[in-house]
Amino acid sequence: MQGMDDLVQFLRDRLVEDQREAAAASPGPWHVDAEADEVLAVDDIVVAEGFALSGRQLRATTRHIARHDPARVLREVEAKRQLIDWVLRWPMRPAPPSSVDGVLERLALPYSDHPDYQDTWRP
Repeated sequence: MQGMDDLVQFLRDRLVEDQREAAAASPGPWHVDAEADEVLAVDDIVVAEGFALSGRQLRATTRHIARHDPARVLREVEAKRQLIDWVLRWPMRPAPPSSVDGVLERLALPYSDHPDYQDTWRP
Protein backbone atom coordinates (compact mmCIF):
# COMPACT_ATOMS: atom_id res chain seq x y z
CA MET A 1 0.00 0.00 0.00
CA GLN A 2 3.06 2.27 0.36
CA GLY A 3 3.20 2.72 -3.41
CA MET A 4 -0.44 3.79 -3.47
CA ASP A 5 0.13 6.17 -0.55
CA ASP A 6 3.05 7.72 -2.44
CA LEU A 7 0.93 8.11 -5.55
CA VAL A 8 -1.91 9.75 -3.62
CA GLN A 9 0.52 12.16 -1.97
CA PHE A 10 2.11 12.92 -5.34
CA LEU A 11 -1.31 13.72 -6.81
CA ARG A 12 -2.34 15.86 -3.83
CA ASP A 13 0.94 17.79 -4.04
CA ARG A 14 0.47 18.46 -7.77
CA LEU A 15 -3.09 19.65 -7.18
CA VAL A 16 -1.88 22.06 -4.49
CA GLU A 17 0.66 23.40 -7.00
CA ASP A 18 -1.99 23.72 -9.73
CA GLN A 19 -4.35 25.49 -7.34
CA ARG A 20 -1.65 27.87 -6.08
CA GLU A 21 -0.60 28.84 -9.62
CA ALA A 22 -4.18 29.31 -10.82
CA ALA A 23 -5.13 31.39 -7.78
CA ALA A 24 -2.10 33.66 -8.31
CA ALA A 25 -2.86 34.26 -12.02
CA SER A 26 -5.05 36.99 -13.47
CA PRO A 27 -8.67 36.13 -12.77
CA GLY A 28 -10.72 34.10 -15.21
CA PRO A 29 -12.62 33.50 -17.27
CA TRP A 30 -10.12 34.44 -19.94
CA HIS A 31 -11.07 35.18 -23.53
CA VAL A 32 -9.37 36.05 -26.79
CA ASP A 33 -9.57 39.51 -28.30
CA ALA A 34 -11.34 40.19 -31.60
CA GLU A 35 -8.23 39.36 -33.63
CA ALA A 36 -7.56 36.23 -31.54
CA ASP A 37 -3.95 37.31 -31.04
CA GLU A 38 -4.17 38.15 -27.34
CA VAL A 39 -5.68 36.45 -24.30
CA LEU A 40 -7.47 38.78 -21.92
CA ALA A 41 -8.42 38.26 -18.28
CA VAL A 42 -11.91 38.96 -17.01
CA ASP A 43 -10.82 42.56 -16.36
CA ASP A 44 -9.51 42.86 -19.96
CA ILE A 45 -5.86 42.89 -18.90
CA VAL A 46 -3.67 41.12 -21.48
CA VAL A 47 -2.36 37.87 -20.00
CA ALA A 48 -0.78 36.39 -23.14
CA GLU A 49 0.13 37.48 -26.64
CA GLY A 50 0.59 35.21 -29.62
CA PHE A 51 2.82 37.64 -31.50
CA ALA A 52 5.57 35.09 -32.16
CA LEU A 53 3.15 32.85 -34.03
CA SER A 54 1.23 33.40 -37.22
CA GLY A 55 -2.21 32.82 -38.62
CA ARG A 56 -4.07 29.68 -37.71
CA GLN A 57 -1.48 28.54 -35.14
CA LEU A 58 -1.64 31.89 -33.36
CA ARG A 59 -5.44 31.79 -33.09
CA ALA A 60 -5.41 28.15 -31.96
CA THR A 61 -2.76 28.91 -29.33
CA THR A 62 -4.54 31.92 -27.88
CA ARG A 63 -7.86 30.03 -27.81
CA HIS A 64 -6.11 27.14 -26.05
CA ILE A 65 -4.63 29.45 -23.40
CA ALA A 66 -7.99 31.15 -22.84
CA ARG A 67 -9.77 27.80 -22.59
CA HIS A 68 -7.43 26.72 -19.76
CA ASP A 69 -7.91 29.82 -17.65
CA PRO A 70 -7.45 29.88 -13.85
CA ALA A 71 -11.17 29.42 -13.18
CA ARG A 72 -11.21 26.19 -15.19
CA VAL A 73 -8.02 24.95 -13.52
CA LEU A 74 -9.54 25.55 -10.09
CA ARG A 75 -12.67 23.58 -11.10
CA GLU A 76 -10.49 20.75 -12.39
CA VAL A 77 -8.45 20.69 -9.18
CA GLU A 78 -11.64 20.35 -7.13
CA ALA A 79 -13.03 17.64 -9.42
CA LYS A 80 -9.78 15.66 -9.24
CA ARG A 81 -9.70 15.94 -5.45
CA GLN A 82 -13.25 14.59 -5.28
CA LEU A 83 -12.33 11.76 -7.64
CA ILE A 84 -9.28 10.83 -5.54
CA ASP A 85 -11.43 10.79 -2.39
CA TRP A 86 -14.05 8.67 -4.17
CA VAL A 87 -11.43 6.14 -5.29
CA LEU A 88 -9.92 5.99 -1.80
CA ARG A 89 -13.33 5.17 -0.31
CA TRP A 90 -13.63 1.97 -2.40
CA PRO A 91 -11.65 -0.20 0.05
CA MET A 92 -14.51 0.35 2.49
CA ARG A 93 -16.80 -1.51 0.08
CA PRO A 94 -16.73 -5.22 -0.81
CA ALA A 95 -14.79 -4.79 -4.07
CA PRO A 96 -14.16 -1.95 -6.47
CA PRO A 97 -15.55 -2.25 -9.97
CA SER A 98 -12.90 -3.00 -12.55
CA SER A 99 -13.44 0.46 -14.07
CA VAL A 100 -11.89 2.02 -10.94
CA ASP A 101 -8.61 0.11 -11.37
CA GLY A 102 -5.89 2.46 -12.47
CA VAL A 103 -7.85 5.68 -11.94
CA LEU A 104 -5.18 7.24 -9.76
CA GLU A 105 -2.43 6.16 -12.13
CA ARG A 106 -4.29 7.78 -15.00
CA LEU A 107 -4.80 10.97 -13.00
CA ALA A 108 -1.02 11.11 -12.54
CA LEU A 109 -0.24 10.79 -16.27
CA PRO A 110 -0.43 14.54 -16.99
CA TYR A 111 2.33 14.99 -14.40
CA SER A 112 4.60 12.29 -15.84
CA ASP A 113 7.20 14.93 -16.69
CA HIS A 114 7.49 15.93 -13.01
CA PRO A 115 10.76 14.83 -11.37
CA ASP A 116 8.87 13.03 -8.57
CA TYR A 117 6.78 10.95 -10.97
CA GLN A 118 7.56 7.24 -10.76
CA ASP A 119 7.41 5.09 -13.89
CA THR A 120 5.84 2.30 -11.84
CA TRP A 121 2.70 4.44 -11.74
CA ARG A 122 2.35 4.39 -15.52
CA PRO A 123 -0.79 2.40 -16.40
